[in-house]
Amino acid sequence: MQKERIISLISNPETINKEDNLFLENIIKKFPFFSISHILLAKGLLNTESVRYNRKLKQAALYSLERKHLFKLITQNLEKKSLSVEEEAEMEIIHVEDTPEFNDVETDLKIGKPLKFEETEEYSFAQWLSLTKVKKIDRSEKKTKEYDLINSFIESNPNIKPEKNKFFSPTETAKTSLVENNELVTETLARVYLEQQHFEKAIEAYKKLSLKYPKKSSFFADQINLINDLKNK
Repeated sequence: MQKERIISLISNPETINKEDNLFLENIIKKFPFFSISHILLAKGLLNTESVRYNRKLKQAALYSLERKHLFKLITQNLEKKSLSVEEEAEMEIIHVEDTPEFNDVETDLKIGKPLKFEETEEYSFAQWLSLTKVKKIDRSEKKTKEYDLINSFIESNPNIKPEKNKFFSPTETAKTSLVENNELVTETLARVYLEQQHFEKAIEAYKKLSLKYPKKSSFFADQINLINDLKNK
């Protein structure tokens, strides 16, 4: 019964809900080295907008046999943005002086909110892993037959089959982090730096985004001000 349910979740990861998350957590308690359960739980926490998602994403990367599969899974079926840059600017620009006094700086900066990587943000994802110094779990323990069966299934699953082009390597990406160009800088990358408390990197990212998207420059300027406030707390 458990095996069938896991296979169902593998086939339909976008449907994972809070009840499924509890089920997966129980599986992890029983079989902590079962990598698929960690990956599926990360996807489930993302689906449910859980504040636990960012932390679980790191753990899923620790247990993941192929991190490109993890990236492929968490970027599947994300709601696509249909707004233009101008419309996004109108929706997202929030001036510090207009925010209520009770708003917390970390809340305004969305620290702790799920990091939603787009399919084109392999670089941002690689930076997320490299900055946290993620190392894979040693799987020296003997796997059960059921474990092997389900892992074999996931390896052949077309929904998470990796693309032929090479996935970003966290190690190689870290080497080039000092020479980031504007094409690689995204709002998600800026938030990655914030989550890791690399405040200067986050500020630099927002400065580059301001030049890249001048219509949102006020929003990015406010983000920089909020970061400076956070640094001085």
